[in-house]
Amino acid sequence: MSEYLVAKVSDIGEGKMKEVVLGDSGNKVLLSKINGQINATSHKCTHYGAPLVKGVLSSDGRIVCPWHGACFNASTGDIEDAPALYNLFKFKVITKEENIYVEAEEQALKSGKRAPICKKAISATNTDTVLIVGGGASGNAAAEKLREDGFTGRVLIYSRESYLPIDRPKLSKSLELTAEKVAIRNDSFYNDLGISFHLGITATAVDTKSKIVIFDNGEKVKFDHLIIATGANPRSIPIPGIDLNNVFYLRTVQDNAKIKQAIGTSENEKKNLVIIGSSFIGMEVASVVAKKANVSVIGMEKVPFERILGEKLGAVVKKLHENNGIKFYLNADVNNIESSTVDSNTVGAVVLSDGTKISADLVVVGAGVAPSTDFLKSSPEFPLERDGSLRVNEYFKVEGLDNIYAIGDIASYPYHLTGETLRIEHWSYAKNTGRAVASVIAKNELAPFQKIPFFWSTQYGKGLRYAGYATSFDDVIIHGNLDEFSFAAYYARGEKIIAVATMAKDPIAAHSAELLRLGKFPTTSEIRDGKNPLDVPLSN
Repeated sequence: MSEYLVAKVSDIGEGKMKEVVLGDSGNKVLLSKINGQINATSHKCTHYGAPLVKGVLSSDGRIVCPWHGACFNASTGDIEDAPALYNLFKFKVITKEENIYVEAEEQALKSGKRAPICKKAISATNTDTVLIVGGGASGNAAAEKLREDGFTGRVLIYSRESYLPIDRPKLSKSLELTAEKVAIRNDSFYNDLGISFHLGITATAVDTKSKIVIFDNGEKVKFDHLIIATGANPRSIPIPGIDLNNVFYLRTVQDNAKIKQAIGTSENEKKNLVIIGSSFIGMEVASVVAKKANVSVIGMEKVPFERILGEKLGAVVKKLHENNGIKFYLNADVNNIESSTVDSNTVGAVVLSDGTKISADLVVVGAGVAPSTDFLKSSPEFPLERDGSLRVNEYFKVEGLDNIYAIGDIASYPYHLTGETLRIEHWSYAKNTGRAVASVIAKNELAPFQKIPFFWSTQYGKGLRYAGYATSFDDVIIHGNLDEFSFAAYYARGEKIIAVATMAKDPIAAHSAELLRLGKFPTTSEIRDGKNPLDVPLSN
């Protein structure tokens, strides 16, 4: 253990952060000061390595990553919000007169990330079983958090996937992936925590009276607590030709590999790729393969992302893609998919309702997703919504059922900021719902879920960040320059700003998420008059 002189006490103000170098080692730590206490933690986000000093620090001691909204406790280094998997290291701070010293081990400084401290011993006296159906982001987060919060009963995960939980957003960001490359954890991690995985198995029914889930291999598994985390399935399109070869969806590692194989590696003979859908999956796939294929995108809206981002920002995304060779067919409906003249079983073209024919060697369907809850339709006690989701309360408990929870993509929950019932399909949100339910079960902590949604997309090196959630909005107020892809967009409903989207304006999105959480966001009139949210302190 070494002690380093890193700064003067006067170098760091209240509510501020400072990145410092430890002597000649070149190692860095992040200093933060809250309520007069100086803390020292790892300096990079444990998710994708963003410099946390460029993020934000709230008065209740939350360090927020500028890239993807991961939150850490400044005092302990512990995760408070997803998507990070590891805590920050917390280092001892010593003040002598006007000097700040940090005591740290070399290994911790180089690693920068610390695994959560979990209860690893399963108690012989705790016979409770938590059964998690679904091995995605929310189910995995729930299992880990159960152990972190001290649950000593059995934790079982039944997943339809053939592999352990993966970092699914990466599937649309690269075609050079394997299950091992995108795995969240390895076998030994789960074994050490006593988390039992059962892979390649699909739930077919739930008997709520007997507390049993029935699976397609004939297993009947009894539970004390059931967490339904089955995620969503890509939506198909009921048109002729949708079942032809080389028509793909993107949900699994296998899907990713099939798309890569169909595109091939020849730069001289680029394949014609048609993407049906102009939202997240479609546009991210387009950006990944823009240099490897001739890409056409078909969308029903005027511009990409119109429903989520509005017409102004959608036009910005369209321009970004057109600058990289993507061709758009918008305000368009697909009539059918034609087979190839060479092989009648393989796609050859996509035909629009106006008769336009787009040559295609392969098609990727990115037409949204639907909750994976078909196995519950035979059980009338489950309150399925019209979209197939499950209505839950603010603790993600399924209405009318004891000890049964629904999380992630399948849950419709009461969003505290607007009072609406929302179903959100984003990675960080899914993980946060899993963590929340685990704390309800393990610690009986009935704290209403009040996280601010935060999601992101990177296309052609441009990072789009979005904080809040706007199902509808009256106006979009722009600060910055859309043509230069550098802006902050504020989504207004009356005098209330309910969401913020940014590009090249960090840390406005992260700061805005905290202002929304604290109820401190400026009014629509103030934003319209030019007020910068960064000028509003993050105090309770």
